[in-house]
Amino acid sequence: MLPFYISVYSAVIACIYFLLPLYLKGSLHFTGTQIGVLYAVLSLNAILVSFPVGVIGDRYPARILTRVGLAATAASLWGLALVGSFWPFLAVFLAFGLSSQLFRLSLDTLLFKEDHGDAPRRLGHYNAMRMGGMMVGALLGGAAYYWLDFTATLKLFSVGLLLLIAPTVKLPLTRGVRTTLFEYGRDFLAPPVLFFATWLFLFTLHWGAEATSLSLFLEHNLGLSPLGVGTYMAGEFGVVALTAYLYGRFWAGRLKPLTFLALALIFSGAGHIMMTYPVLPWSFAWRAVHGFGDGLILMETYTTITRLFHVDRIGGNASLISLTTTLGVFAGSLIFGPLGAAYGYQVPLIISGAISLALLPLAYAGLKESA
Repeated sequence: MLPFYISVYSAVIACIYFLLPLYLKGSLHFTGTQIGVLYAVLSLNAILVSFPVGVIGDRYPARILTRVGLAATAASLWGLALVGSFWPFLAVFLAFGLSSQLFRLSLDTLLFKEDHGDAPRRLGHYNAMRMGGMMVGALLGGAAYYWLDFTATLKLFSVGLLLLIAPTVKLPLTRGVRTTLFEYGRDFLAPPVLFFATWLFLFTLHWGAEATSLSLFLEHNLGLSPLGVGTYMAGEFGVVALTAYLYGRFWAGRLKPLTFLALALIFSGAGHIMMTYPVLPWSFAWRAVHGFGDGLILMETYTTITRLFHVDRIGGNASLISLTTTLGVFAGSLIFGPLGAAYGYQVPLIISGAISLALLPLAYAGLKESA
């Protein structure tokens, strides 16, 4: 059931995260700065909820938190369909960010606390379904936006989530363990964890660029309709899903850590830069290259969490890693939202891709020190 629910979550996020800027700019006429602020706030409220949810998931059954997050996400999606001015939209968007984070982090906690052996294969299946959900969500969201409108799309996803509350009884019921905050702090301040968190923060700056600029680049620079935007993104998510599956099935442990990180960063960074050339086949091919690199990083993130942290505290510690990536998206949204509106939507993608490539020396230095 966990892979199914993460695919549902991802379908919703793909629709909101990548297609929403088209609605905000085209229908609600929000500025680039306002769009950047919205996505920064989405990250900011995730910052507020990440660690508390992780700790609660360690102490109490995470299945209950999953239900609450699912119901609240459905309610906030319906609310987004009803508001049209910036400040009310911001308030409901804040609720959406809190509830969706509660939903996802609870699922991750359930995943990390499962003990069914063959962790790479299990993590690969989970993340393949996660990216598969994003592929389906981008396609469904783009098609619904194209044939209906975005408010109807939001209501459609809201009703779908409500129908999925009852089957949560089949999710695992985890064992609660009381852990002090000091133990979480000791775990997170260990040098290997700090290195991991630092490069992950810098790497996820490009997710902020994608959130605020990618769909607008596809619309304005490549001339794609919302359906075309959804199809383009679905293709990339398919590549990430396949990468996650192959990693869990065949590649885990086959490469040295430095070789693995170098390949991931090169594919991700170079693909992000090269996709900005405004010819559709060229752009999509390089976007697929970028997706392959991101898929490798995604799997390395999950497998590293399982290696670094004790299972009794893995919910809270995994949420701190999620908090790190959220901070990266938050910073990237604030930086790249106004930058794209002022200088062209390709500029944030190029700059953030260059940052990923610049992480290669940091990866070398950190892994050498760890060794």
